[in-house]
Amino acid sequence: MDPVNPTLDDLQQRFETLSPASRIGKSLRSLVAEGNVNPDEILPLIRLEPLLATRILREANLLADRRPDGYLSIEEAVTAIGFQRMYDLIGLYSYAGGSQDLAYSSDHWKRAITCAVCMENLAEKHKLDKHRAYTIGLIHSLAEAVIATESQDSEEADELAHINNRLKKYNHSGLCYNLLNEWGLPSALIDPIRFQYSPLDCQTTGKMACLLNLAKWITGVVREVDELPDQALGPDVLVLNLLGEGEQTLWNLVTDVSDSLHRADSVLQGNYSSC
Repeated sequence: MDPVNPTLDDLQQRFETLSPASRIGKSLRSLVAEGNVNPDEILPLIRLEPLLATRILREANLLADRRPDGYLSIEEAVTAIGFQRMYDLIGLYSYAGGSQDLAYSSDHWKRAITCAVCMENLAEKHKLDKHRAYTIGLIHSLAEAVIATESQDSEEADELAHINNRLKKYNHSGLCYNLLNEWGLPSALIDPIRFQYSPLDCQTTGKMACLLNLAKWITGVVREVDELPDQALGPDVLVLNLLGEGEQTLWNLVTDVSDSLHRADSVLQGNYSSC
């Protein structure tokens, strides 16, 4: 796969070969090995695995009898495909063959979880569907993460460092949107992903797109990475004004997100009562 200009087919083929990030992969394999069939313990782990969550969303939204507006969250998708199929997918995916070189990177996994938690907190504050928001945050950077597995060991990786970061990010968001659209995911779920870097251009789910843009900036602060092309300049002022957010509430949210990440860590340790 060309890490500069990957095609949709390239992206899909690489997606099918990826295995979970190391830490969540161990938790999933342990769950299957123990024969654990408790939904209250399985769902929290699915919510911490972007690739598996995407597979479940894809299967649900490609059902012949899917509801007209599709399935907009991990919870809805799990209900749609049924518990048995969900458990089958966990088993197949957790023990899929492949080398560690084809695993979802730990860095991208941590960033996806952080963004999902940010989205959940923001959505609850703004009275939007927090389950849909969490799902958007979890899968919004799928293309970037998939492409990264190719470029990690690419001999040309260093030579490509000069490529404009802004263009790469916009390209990744478009690829992610097109891939998820190809798999039947509804526009209410993927339009915010398409417009994550230009949320004011989103005519369908503009407020959710604004939340994603803001969640990405907060993720950059928490993880100390550039989630946005202009991360160092701070959050988009127009987005902040539209959402009615202030600087102090943002830093309060950073604290809330950190607390939520501690709870997610407890889930990985097997403490499901924390979720």
